[in-house]
Amino acid sequence: MEHTKLAKDILDLVGGEQNVKSAVHCVTRLRLTLYDNALADRAELEKINGVMGTNIAGGQFQVILGNKVSAVHNEFSKFISSEGQKVQPGGSVEKRKIFDQIFDAISNIFAPVLPAIIGAGLLKGILVFLTTMGVVSTNSDMYQLLNIFSDAAFYFLPILLAFSAAKRFNCNQYIAGALAGILLHPTLVEIMSKGTYMSIFDIPIKPVSYASSVIPIILGVLFLSYVEKGLIKVVPSVLKTILVPVLTLLIVAPVVLVALGPLGTIIGNGLGAGFIYLYSKFGILAGMLFGGLFPFIIFTGMHIGFLPVMVDSLSKYGVDYVMAIIVAANSAQAGATIAIYLKTKNKEFKAVAGPAGLNAVIGITEPALFGVTAKLKRPLIAVAIAGALGGGIMGAFNVGATGIGTGPLAGIPLFLGDTFNYWIIGCVVSFIAAFVLTFMIGFKDIPSKKENSKGAKIGGDSLHEVAATPEVPLTTVVGSQNVFSPMTGKVVKLTEVNDPTFSGELMGKGISIEPEVGRAVSPVNGVITTLFKTKHAIGLVGDDGLEVLIHIGIDTVNLDGKYFSAHIQQGDRVKVGDLLVEFDIEEIQKAGYQTITPIIITNTSSYRKIEGIENETVKESEPLLKITN
Repeated sequence: MEHTKLAKDILDLVGGEQNVKSAVHCVTRLRLTLYDNALADRAELEKINGVMGTNIAGGQFQVILGNKVSAVHNEFSKFISSEGQKVQPGGSVEKRKIFDQIFDAISNIFAPVLPAIIGAGLLKGILVFLTTMGVVSTNSDMYQLLNIFSDAAFYFLPILLAFSAAKRFNCNQYIAGALAGILLHPTLVEIMSKGTYMSIFDIPIKPVSYASSVIPIILGVLFLSYVEKGLIKVVPSVLKTILVPVLTLLIVAPVVLVALGPLGTIIGNGLGAGFIYLYSKFGILAGMLFGGLFPFIIFTGMHIGFLPVMVDSLSKYGVDYVMAIIVAANSAQAGATIAIYLKTKNKEFKAVAGPAGLNAVIGITEPALFGVTAKLKRPLIAVAIAGALGGGIMGAFNVGATGIGTGPLAGIPLFLGDTFNYWIIGCVVSFIAAFVLTFMIGFKDIPSKKENSKGAKIGGDSLHEVAATPEVPLTTVVGSQNVFSPMTGKVVKLTEVNDPTFSGELMGKGISIEPEVGRAVSPVNGVITTLFKTKHAIGLVGDDGLEVLIHIGIDTVNLDGKYFSAHIQQGDRVKVGDLLVEFDIEEIQKAGYQTITPIIITNTSSYRKIEGIENETVKESEPLLKITN
């Protein structure tokens, strides 16, 4: 439900279904091709809880979501029609520069294939480790099978890319897959491997191996898309099902074998050989430049543009050198973010920097980049310098990866080999340098403030500002205090609430109540700091600084205030037992919503211990939570 709501919110703010041409995702970004980027409200999108930032690059509108991107993309896809079939409001599709179109195509084609490539690459690294340690013999059946498992995704990469490219170029995916199958047919592979020239219509076919290739099939499917569209226009409707597929293959396959395949192979080999040459001659300089600039390349989203070179290098040489430099840059991002976590005095920002730093250590850096270092700006200097140092080390010792993935930690299997020690040195140098430089350079700390601005999200619901937040006199809690129950009902542990935002204690610790009476009263003496427009949730700050959120029901924001009646306004002073909201339990449940109510201490990190009562039931204004400072 959380991912569904997030996907729907994103769709609404990018201009709705009619503005979305296509949607794919990579490791951390929802990559949208919109008919008109101007229709997307970036400011409001970036206020959504779960959205780390937005970016426009290569004609794509990118929404940075982090680890949840795959689940959100799955839900997002349910809201949009078949890609490439919608008409842009107002008429024509926005014209874009040729570079943007190429980048957009690369991104859309490779993003869906990434999981298979990453999985195969990691498996290859594990196999190298097992054979190096003598756990698996190269003569064993186990080795042969694991080698097949790790090679398959790369060997049959043209088939994977064919389906992905056909989706991007809006043509029949199965005919595209058949075209890739022709290139990898065992008989053709055997003939080509002998260097024997074949001919079709008396035109010679250059012997080329297409296993693990990238560019030939992309060029082939692009050509296929034009041929198929042309045939659809001229073939009578009654014969389209039969004639279009057969004529498409009869026209496209020869052209690919004679011209496009060899051309793509020349281009791919040239790119791979050129990169290997530059890397071998100028490894330190290449590593430093790429490692230092990588955070800014991520900003543009153009890092995915290196995938064809990386994949081609792996297929031709069995090793990729770009991955090591990327991991060095990731290590720098992790070091800087953890330094910020230790240095910042803002407890709310510390709660963001800690998980972001951990994600960066694993290898997912967007939360750290967009959520931490980019916000503070100066730490990016430390990240760039440290990334350059680590990248230089990787380049100096030609550190290579056996696959494509991420890192540092998640990428360890990719680098198990002769240069593994240098990989460790590069990562450690990047991390320590960024950590130390961040402390030396410093940053302007973000002032602590309560999340009560318009458009913020709590528990998947939209928080609407209805009045200026009042200044609340705060005192320090000494010893312990009670938070009283806002309602009568059955006590339920917060971890049992059917909403991961609450059950995972992402908002803070607390407890929940299944109400028996449709009213909520104040649990503290203090001030109403937040009143949702939909009246389903209330935020309070006690006179002693305790911050409490009462969230009546799950996803009840969708009722838009129906069945709720507020008796207070934002800014009102209340005392324990004062009536806040009345609601109709029966009607809310008839509408399909749960009425279970989480009571959250949103500034949990300010207290040593938060304990809920062990009673099965509680009455209004009875002790509910014990807070210890």
